[in-house]
Amino acid sequence: MKKRFFGLFFSFFVLITLAAVERAQAYTLDDATALYNMGIDYYSQNQVQKSMDYFKKAISIDPKFYEAYYNLAQIQASYGYSDAAIKSYEKVVQLKPDDYESIYELGRLLYKRGYLSRALTYLDRVPPSTDISAQAVSLEQKIKKRQAELALIAKQKEEAKLAQAKQTAAAQSETVQMQETKVSAVEKSEPAFENSNIIISLQAPSGVASDSNGNIYAASFSENKIYKITPAGEKSVYVWPVNLGGPIGLALDSADNLYVANYTKNNILKVTPSGVMSEFATLKKPYCLSVDRTRNILVVSEQDSNNIVKFKL
Repeated sequence: MKKRFFGLFFSFFVLITLAAVERAQAYTLDDATALYNMGIDYYSQNQVQKSMDYFKKAISIDPKFYEAYYNLAQIQASYGYSDAAIKSYEKVVQLKPDDYESIYELGRLLYKRGYLSRALTYLDRVPPSTDISAQAVSLEQKIKKRQAELALIAKQKEEAKLAQAKQTAAAQSETVQMQETKVSAVEKSEPAFENSNIIISLQAPSGVASDSNGNIYAASFSENKIYKITPAGEKSVYVWPVNLGGPIGLALDSADNLYVANYTKNNILKVTPSGVMSEFATLKKPYCLSVDRTRNILVVSEQDSNNIVKFKL
């Protein structure tokens, strides 16, 4: 502990001086020294909190009181007040840039708190010729080793994340290919007979639904489109593939809002009669849709989880 005494009869003299200091309205540097020496005296009596309090009082009078900052930092570090000790040591280094022991202690505390880059910036200031140089170099090597370990862990996590994303994408692609293969097989099969009731021909038709005006809506999985067919037989594209990804199930509520099971996009789309599209819900591989108009709910089969899910409309 750094000392600054200014009298032969320390304890008695400081007690008298301190009483005068506490009563004074204006403080001097001598008053700061009196408070500082009381901090040392209390520390020697193992009254740590009082010791820190008096060092802080001395600093409040003399903000450039290097020794007060130093002793305060040492006590704070010894008793586990690491963040406070870091601030005090930073002030020590600011006031006395060649106090390499304090620079080393600051680097050590920053390392313990996990501030690795900041610790290195201080340890780099310790010249090779100083007594503390060997310890500073050893700590620098330890910090750089820890930085390398953390970088490796971060890299491994990122690689695992990318691998998982690729695996998920591959699984989704495989599912889509299986669906398209099934659709292609249906397209190539020859019809057993001609049907005069055919409304429209589509590539891989999937969901179909009709509204209160007699309009029919049909989804084409392979074309990634939804068509609208009027009672007069006029065909038009109702939903373009901007937000579509493998449309399958279709359903309409009592207000003629259309709901689309967007299979590969993992969501349910809602299309109003005026054509405004929005995401209604998210599900993993939604398939069939049905609207219970009595209870005003939408029922969905979620293929990925093998669940039947309901939503309030």
